Amino acid sequence: MIKIDFLFFGALLWSVYSLFLHGKIKKNNRITLLSGLVIHYFLNGARWQLYPAYFLSITILLINKNLDKSIKYLIGAIASFSLIIPNIVPIISFPDPGGAYATGSLIHHWVDESRDEWFTPENSDDKRQFMLQIWYPGISQDGTDKLPFLDHLETRAKTIAAAGSFPSFLAMHLDLIKTNSVYNLPPEPSAGLMPVLIISHGITGMRQLHTSLAEKFASNGFAVFALDHSYDANISVFPDGSIADYRSEITGDPDSVNIRKRQIDTRVSDIQFILDELEKIQSGALRHPLNGYLDLSRIGITGHSFGGSTAALVAKKDTRVKAVSLIDGWMNPLPQDVIRNGIDQPFLYMGRPSWVDSDYPSSPSISEIMHNNNNGPTHHITIKNTRHLNFCDAPLFTPIGKYLVEIGDIDRKRSVELVNQLSLEFFDMYLKQKPSALLSGSMIVPEFIYSNNFKKKY
Repeated sequence: MIKIDFLFFGALLWSVYSLFLHGKIKKNNRITLLSGLVIHYFLNGARWQLYPAYFLSITILLINKNLDKSIKYLIGAIASFSLIIPNIVPIISFPDPGGAYATGSLIHHWVDESRDEWFTPENSDDKRQFMLQIWYPGISQDGTDKLPFLDHLETRAKTIAAAGSFPSFLAMHLDLIKTNSVYNLPPEPSAGLMPVLIISHGITGMRQLHTSLAEKFASNGFAVFALDHSYDANISVFPDGSIADYRSEITGDPDSVNIRKRQIDTRVSDIQFILDELEKIQSGALRHPLNGYLDLSRIGITGHSFGGSTAALVAKKDTRVKAVSLIDGWMNPLPQDVIRNGIDQPFLYMGRPSWVDSDYPSSPSISEIMHNNNNGPTHHITIKNTRHLNFCDAPLFTPIGKYLVEIGDIDRKRSVELVNQLSLEFFDMYLKQKPSALLSGSMIVPEFIYSNNFKKKY
């Protein structure tokens, strides 16, 4: 619930209590409830989670006589239901990033004029375009509004619901959720040159599902760049209102292997284009608020699911990347030469205990690349009782998420905290030369299982 909800529900529950106590609603209770309902509506608007409470409030306001016990108990049951719904599908607060800096954010529409868009018809002359969000250490300013978690919700709701296999109305509150970031804050000079982190989302995912991770890094001094891989993402909404819908479903396609290869190559090119643009930003060739703030000698990349294999392939192909982390990465799309020859940069794989419940099994490729072939420092950590969506922000949004999507039995906020902290310590260690209690094993985390090769490689 949000603060204004507590005022409204306080008035409603006081009215229900008075109804049980006196059998009817007194005038002062009626005025208090009506005032609470009107103020809540005008300050916050209506949302579906509160419809039972609205219905109950109006019903109580219309009661003009003493009620028998059965009606009072029915009203009590509706009151309980009215309280449960907003707590099952709440307006959440994002975790405190915990770093020393306020978090600024920018949203860009970038077009790579050198690449044709192969997801659209050949005669369209479309160029590859995508939406990019940046998080960075900013100068704290009083009275600034925090960015909402999602924009264009009326466009996004159906596709988000389709990806999670739940009704679209369940997503119709997500634009009310605020992040910890403020749009277009001035960069914080005391942060110095900022190491760079790039985030690649999973297939059907979107950049916003890694908001808490991005804010964690930005508040600790990193400049973070997360894109929506157009047509692999759940949906991309461009400034002119046009969209890139999800077009990467290839189940049963006889040419699926070649299609996946083309998709991962496109993703890699997206990120290499970003790296090229960052060089222009840092040199001043491209005018940008972060001109002169980026340390391009310290670039890390991380990715979830298909974004994990994307991150590994970028690291293999581009020596500008100095460290790579896979967050429950889906390894199958990686070319066999990467599996055989490994990665040269420091490498972290964190993931669930098993992929047997997935339509996209990760195969022995994880152990092959991690345990046998990697050339750089390697870390492999399993987080107990997790499933695929524990490795993004999905668990934060509802306490019943594990009954709806691929979320495990681990405490939902704890899984997000562990993923974010482990990610930060890995890149702090290899891009900032800071020691890591989690990676060294000096801090005991009961949810972690370290692979046998961890101590050998560390």
